[in-house]
Amino acid sequence: MEQKSLKTMVYDRITYDILNGRYKENDIISEKTLIEKFGVSKSPVREALIELCNEGILKSLPRTGYQIVPCSFKEIVDILNLRTDIECTNLRRAKDRITDEKIAAIEANSKAWKYSEQVQETSTHWEKNHNFHLSLCALSENEYAYRMVKQLLKLSSKFFAQYFTYASQNDSESKGDYHEKIIQALKDRSIDRACEYLEKDINNVKEQIQQLFGL
Repeated sequence: MEQKSLKTMVYDRITYDILNGRYKENDIISEKTLIEKFGVSKSPVREALIELCNEGILKSLPRTGYQIVPCSFKEIVDILNLRTDIECTNLRRAKDRITDEKIAAIEANSKAWKYSEQVQETSTHWEKNHNFHLSLCALSENEYAYRMVKQLLKLSSKFFAQYFTYASQNDSESKGDYHEKIIQALKDRSIDRACEYLEKDINNVKEQIQQLFGL
């Protein structure tokens, strides 16, 4: 197994803390604090922070630190709408590439997510949901669509912690129900039905975020 670089380790730990609500919107973190926390040199910390800035997760504030960038409701809706357009179109184009073996692999991973004892930890829930959508995207074998969805999912991590906390408290997160319906539709070779459930799965998040914002 390939060993993670120090920069990747720092990047993953910061992302993990954001997902689990340890850092809130507008919180400011400093290089010095992270160097002490992770016990590494300045270089990997700075490299990780720069990457997170490039992805729009953080914003550099000269002589102050790095701020967790807040999401507006419009930004959230734009991200989710674009995901719907790309993921559904991409799945339709994958129709002739979908095999029983590929469906079985997606189903196995989905079941592992559904019955995970750690699923209530936000980062674990996010990782499994993230992997499910990427595995669907991979069916088309279009690497550009895959990269775009992966980037949109990364951007979604900014508001996912807020969403998941709210949804859990209100017992309204999907718990993978739409994932099961998507898989069954793929087994039935009904792309239209799979896309219908995929759109509902993404829009379920949008509706919960809407309630979270009181809109």
